[in-house]
Amino acid sequence: MAAVTRWALRGRDRLGAISVLDQDALLYSLAAVLAFGTILLGESADYREWAEIAVGPYVAAAVVCFAVARHRSRRAKGQVRERDTLRRGVIIGLLLTVVLLPLSWEVVLRAENKPGNQVQNEITGIEACAHRVVHHKPCYLPHPKNIGSSAVSGSEDSFFPYLPGMIVFGLIPALSKAAVLKDARIPLTGFSLLVITGALLIAGIPSKRRWRIFQVVIILPSGALPMVTGGDDLPVIALMILGLALAARRRPLWSGLAMGLAGTLKFTAWPLLVLLALGEWDRQGRRAILRYSAAVIAVVTPVLAVGVGPNLHAFVLNAIRFPLGLTRVKSPAASPLLGQELVKLFPSAKPELVAILGLVGLAAMLYGLKRWTPSTPQSAAGFSGLAMLFATVLAPATRFGYLIYPLDLLTCAVLLTPLALSPVGRHEPRPEAQEQLPGAQEPSEISNSRNVSPITAEV
Repeated sequence: MAAVTRWALRGRDRLGAISVLDQDALLYSLAAVLAFGTILLGESADYREWAEIAVGPYVAAAVVCFAVARHRSRRAKGQVRERDTLRRGVIIGLLLTVVLLPLSWEVVLRAENKPGNQVQNEITGIEACAHRVVHHKPCYLPHPKNIGSSAVSGSEDSFFPYLPGMIVFGLIPALSKAAVLKDARIPLTGFSLLVITGALLIAGIPSKRRWRIFQVVIILPSGALPMVTGGDDLPVIALMILGLALAARRRPLWSGLAMGLAGTLKFTAWPLLVLLALGEWDRQGRRAILRYSAAVIAVVTPVLAVGVGPNLHAFVLNAIRFPLGLTRVKSPAASPLLGQELVKLFPSAKPELVAILGLVGLAAMLYGLKRWTPSTPQSAAGFSGLAMLFATVLAPATRFGYLIYPLDLLTCAVLLTPLALSPVGRHEPRPEAQEQLPGAQEPSEISNSRNVSPITAEV
């Protein structure tokens, strides 16, 4: 573990030695390569359509950042404010060109019933469930037969593999009369952008870190592609980031409310929901596990009661067995990861394999908790990210898209430490901003081992 920690610290320091614009140019170059690969290898038409629109803006952003970084490096004294303005302009431009523009295009094509696949099945499943609820029918069906094809034709017999809170995002499409508004991606995207923006604004971190988190969660293909084509994971991630930001600011009750809301949408929020209790502190430096837990329970219990109460069997079938691949109708989630490959090799022993993989994952998590118990919001995020990475690899029905959870959680583990508060509750002054050379690090970014240690030392 010590060797891994040293390797992580060396990698962090080497990356930190690169100018911010060069870092952006590298990220956008990788994003362009991924978008181009999606054009060539993407199996879904909506993935390819997104990539065809996004590859050009990513290339342009990489060129601009690289060219400006070279120009600034030749100047005797850097203009930090001008650099930050450029970065923000590029990120906002990419928000428009790789997220909002392709999303609007897909929504319009779908509203006009153009041929082709303009949306993923998870969106139609949300819309179908909300359609049933609006017409006073149960969301969780006892005998579903498909994965949802449209808000009407698939409304009578489709699975709903989410928790009851996700129904809210289908109500606007179900109640709307305008065809272009009958798409659940509109409320999903709007909610995600608002919550993530609010979370980053209240986080007591430097502006550079705020924009980096926004870049990873929304702008890069890890966020832009799922938001345009599906988007059901982005509200969960947004609320998780909000919960982490509030926990880092030592607001346990508000953090619990945010995590409780995330826990009503998908089970993917629950690893962090549980582990974050170990990292909750109040303004006086006291542990706040009970206050956080009470807030979580106050939100999760009534919402789950609404879903479980009418028919426990239907809830288990839809929200647990179907995502695990234990029903006759198979989940469309598929990737050549370890868990799925084992199930393919031994299809007759699928229930046993699911149980064994689950026990292996649980044993590994319990061992990790005993050895490296999280004690801060950042270490809870890091531990949850690693646990979800492990679970994604072992799950019998999963997809590469679920890797956005460990990516975003590990990003927050490193970057979401407020400078104004120390891990043990001691208030410390925030360093003043200083002008510096373009390639130099800002004072808040210089090998701050206390801020980064929760992920590298504890996890």
